[in-house]
Amino acid sequence: MPIKLVTLPAKINSEMIHSKARVFLSVMLFFLIQVIVLQAQIKVAPDRYRIEFTDKKHNAFTIDRPGDFLSERALQRRTKQKIGITQVDLPVSSYYVDSLTKMGFEVVNTSRWFNSAIVRCADADIEKLRKVDFIKETVSLPKKEDKAKNDTVVQDLETLFSYFFQKDVTNESLYGAPYEYYGQAANQIGMMNGHILHDNGFRGKGMLIAVIDGGFFKINELSGFDSMRNNGRLLPVKNFTVEKDDLYGSNNHGANVLSIIACNLPGRMVGSAPDADYLVLRSEETGGEYLVEEDNWIAAVEYADSIGVDLITTSLGYSTFNDTLQNHTYYDLDGNTIRASRAATMASARGMVVCVSAGNDGDMPWKYVSIPADADSIVTIGAVDVKRQCASFSSVGPTADRRIKPDLTAMGKGTAYQGSSGRINTGNGTSYSTPLLAGLIACAWQAHPDKKNMEIIEMVRLSADRCHQPDSLYGYGIPDFSKLVVSDRVVRQAESYAMTVFPNPFTGKFTLRLSPAQHGRVHIKIFNVSGRQIYAGTDYLAGYNAYEYTVEESAGFMSGMYIVETHTEAGRVTTKVMKQ
Repeated sequence: MPIKLVTLPAKINSEMIHSKARVFLSVMLFFLIQVIVLQAQIKVAPDRYRIEFTDKKHNAFTIDRPGDFLSERALQRRTKQKIGITQVDLPVSSYYVDSLTKMGFEVVNTSRWFNSAIVRCADADIEKLRKVDFIKETVSLPKKEDKAKNDTVVQDLETLFSYFFQKDVTNESLYGAPYEYYGQAANQIGMMNGHILHDNGFRGKGMLIAVIDGGFFKINELSGFDSMRNNGRLLPVKNFTVEKDDLYGSNNHGANVLSIIACNLPGRMVGSAPDADYLVLRSEETGGEYLVEEDNWIAAVEYADSIGVDLITTSLGYSTFNDTLQNHTYYDLDGNTIRASRAATMASARGMVVCVSAGNDGDMPWKYVSIPADADSIVTIGAVDVKRQCASFSSVGPTADRRIKPDLTAMGKGTAYQGSSGRINTGNGTSYSTPLLAGLIACAWQAHPDKKNMEIIEMVRLSADRCHQPDSLYGYGIPDFSKLVVSDRVVRQAESYAMTVFPNPFTGKFTLRLSPAQHGRVHIKIFNVSGRQIYAGTDYLAGYNAYEYTVEESAGFMSGMYIVETHTEAGRVTTKVMKQ
């Protein structure tokens, strides 16, 4: 745990300090020295250290040639959102990394954003770095205890139990998504009107989503991922841990998470972004919780950035560790204190949407969101049940600097996923609500490709049911993606005139107001959220002042949202109206 030192003024007038005060300062200095010595001696079988470099000199890369270290897709994402390349984006100096290797250190991961590296070595070897001129600081990161790995046994037991006893979960569609198509996922998709996005052709095609988690057990063979594998939409798995076991052969958490967003089994289960491309990254290690996992996570996020990922979804969080001296406190939850949270914000600053699970400590003593869920400019996701009630386990906010967390909520209790047996199971956790919502955000971005990442986040937030009264349980609430639908019949708003609707919401008739009006004809069309035209009208514009047109109650509107389109010689304008 790094110690923060306060810099005192270079000179202090002795007349300003009473003799007793000098004694007090001396005593405090003595205890501070003792704390520093004690801190340096507390280690739990460390085999990994974080090395911070002084600079990025002797670098083979330059910001003038970003294509040498960022993919074309990554550069396109930045260009589209007008995001520049800075020295922070440069990889760490290869000369420094090579020097560490030649000195006998195993370099596990590097971080270009923090200009650091994780090395594995014996305690005595770290002393070699104390006087190396390009090393700024070293921090010990304790290793995990060597424990018998029983992940494979757990998977076998789950498969055995499912085979003999478990049946596919039966349910009914409560929110409009057809059960015949979405199967067990109908309620979790329908609750947010995600099926409306899908019905209009927005299923994540062309979006690249990174899933950062633990192992991805059997995703190379489970039926829910067949279309993704067969169509080349699954990029090679990458491991950022020191554990080199088969990524497809142990730990099913990442596989469960991936199925919620990517599964494509019509009639049984369809995920929230079934047509997206996927990059799966492992940062979580087994056998306990240690600070090094946050560094693994940062390395995975930076890799996702370099590949050109559009959206990151991660169902990992950190608050307490096996080494209790590394535990985070509530006061750390300000988005700036902990490196992983800062990395999440930096990822957002580079044009990605970052979705993070709030955590499952809502009914535990900790209760607050975990790291990196406290980060700014990301989407922290809590959990509700099928009745839209906050799950008791869902971690709460606010952050230490009083920001709303979680940001949004989705169904994370009784959430359908494809288990390692191939059957459709249900589970609980913000680990499950997060990919569910993340996938629909990716589909919404597909529908609005001209928007920046923060604009998409704001649109989703404003669609949520508590957007005007957010709280520390639900955040801004459960999004309604029908409000973000765009189809080929709904065009962008013209700048030559504006349209308002009143009253909105309405119960009977409502009126359209165009300002300023023009000469000529105006064509009025109204569509439901599925894109079907349900009303058409034509009128003549007399010019001069604002023009008003009333849609009578006899139009036969049902309760729900509608898209109103007007077409004049000046262009087309669309807006939304709600029938109560």
